Amino acid sequence: MISWSDRLRAFRASHWFYRYFPIPFSLVYLLTLKALGGLGPEHFILSGLLVGFSTWSDASRRWAKVVLPVVLYGGVYDSMRWYADYLRSPVIHLHEPHDFDARFFGIQAGDKLLTPAEWWQLHTAPILDFITGLAYFVAFFVGESIMVALYLFWKGDQRRALRFIWIFVLTNFLGFALYYIYPAAPPWYIADHGYVVDLSVRASAAGALRFDKIVGLPLMEGFYGKSADVFGAIPSLHVSYPFLAAVYSWPLRRFRIVAVPYFLLVCFSAVYLNHHYLLDIIAGLGLCCCSMAIFRLAAGPLAAPQPIAAGSREHLTSPHAQA
Repeated sequence: MISWSDRLRAFRASHWFYRYFPIPFSLVYLLTLKALGGLGPEHFILSGLLVGFSTWSDASRRWAKVVLPVVLYGGVYDSMRWYADYLRSPVIHLHEPHDFDARFFGIQAGDKLLTPAEWWQLHTAPILDFITGLAYFVAFFVGESIMVALYLFWKGDQRRALRFIWIFVLTNFLGFALYYIYPAAPPWYIADHGYVVDLSVRASAAGALRFDKIVGLPLMEGFYGKSADVFGAIPSLHVSYPFLAAVYSWPLRRFRIVAVPYFLLVCFSAVYLNHHYLLDIIAGLGLCCCSMAIFRLAAGPLAAPQPIAAGSREHLTSPHAQA
């Protein structure tokens, strides 16, 4: 068992970031949130992860390479509620996303042309409410990405794990920026409030409230009711997470069998639960491709092409070189 004196010596010999940043930053972070009136248990969890992984041991600091980017993502997402109204474009797009889905994916229902999200609100079923609610639960669609990165890191594929987790973070940050550049109303907002901009409206779990009713707990209401930005619908980051997880866990054959169907289920759930239009999903997948392209250009392919033996009939480009 490592003694406290050994831990202290290892900590003093660690990188300057771990020695000088986590503890002061966490104190300032918590005090600032207390002054703003928004301090909650989740903030102590974020600070605890930052300090714990940075100070506990050399092993924890190695794992911090994967964990701390996720902590950064969580802190930035939470902070958006304080400045979203100041950065958001004054033009809120209400008609355009709805009209796009109605035009290209519309479903005729009597004399009305409905978007897929609108159509599904007329065709709900308890079994679908339960399945899509589970798929849309934050512990699954975010937890999947974290677990994939940790597993890859544990298995020794550190390059893939770190590439994946930083692409995850970059995709989120680009998505957040697009929320401010092109603020757009989700389908539940149009259903509840029409085509009138009301910045006082709070976020809603929309169709996911049906899942809460089934399980008898306000799980979705508690999470989605705290969403940082009501008009952050395009792109859909909900579908970005399982898509990236499926791409970067592709070498894990057993997990691949689960990851791909789960990604498709989240895409369906986003529409069925009235959270996103199909346009949002397309934009979310396009954003993932942009993030992967940025890292590909900046850091090269994930796996270098394998040398080909003389006389081999294999293709000159390795099929294992991925984004």
